[in-house]
Amino acid sequence: MRRMDELPGQVVVCATAELPSFFTDSLTGACALCGAAVRCRPHAPTPRSLVCLLCFMVHAEPGDECYVTTDTIAELAALGPDVPKC
Repeated sequence: MRRMDELPGQVVVCATAELPSFFTDSLTGACALCGAAVRCRPHAPTPRSLVCLLCFMVHAEPGDECYVTTDTIAELAALGPDVPKC
């Protein structure tokens, strides 16, 4: 199994494909660590390595950071006022 620090591009933490999607234009792919089907947004940075949330939680080292892109924040805000602000 690969380590996260060996992955090319930015690591994009993704929802697994079996979770419901709020969007019709999401992209699909495979987790670079476990191969699970994942879904990401078209505006995710490139180059990128898609990683499912479970793998990120298992393989992230103390001090590893992730961030929410401005586009993602805007999309979440458009879903409704009940989505917490980042």
